[in-house]
Order: sequence, then structure tokens, then C-alpha cells
Amino acid sequence: MPAVDDRAGAYVSAAFNLDNVARHGDDDQLRRIVAEGPRGALALAALTVAMLIAIWLAFFVFVFPPRGAVG
Repeated sequence: MPAVDDRAGAYVSAAFNLDNVARHGDDDQLRRIVAEGPRGALALAALTVAMLIAIWLAFFVFVFPPRGAVG
């Protein structure tokens, strides 16, 4: 099995063909949507960080104090 694929140069992604890309609205609407930013991704990231902190705090409160101080 060869380590290099020589056929990769002839490959063209289907995403470059506009018939394969879903476009919703005209150019002005797309600019407005993009200008609003990735609110959903930021909300998901914030929720994930909040859950991580809550789990860490719960672990800290319910595991470490019952064991007592070391030493």
C-alpha cells in the first residue's frame, strides 16, 4: 500500500460547486446573518463551561471536605 496518494491533485471538492451548496436568501440577507455572529456556538461554549465549573464545584464540596485535611 503506497504511503502517498498521487490522485489527490485531481480531486475537487463538491463544496466548490454552487449547485451543491444550500443558499438561503440573497447576498444582503447572508451578510446580515454573518454579521450577527455565531451566537449559538458561543451559547453552547458558555453552557459547557458553566457545567464544567458546576461539576468541579460539586466534586470539591462533596468529596474533599468529607475526607478531611491531609497531614
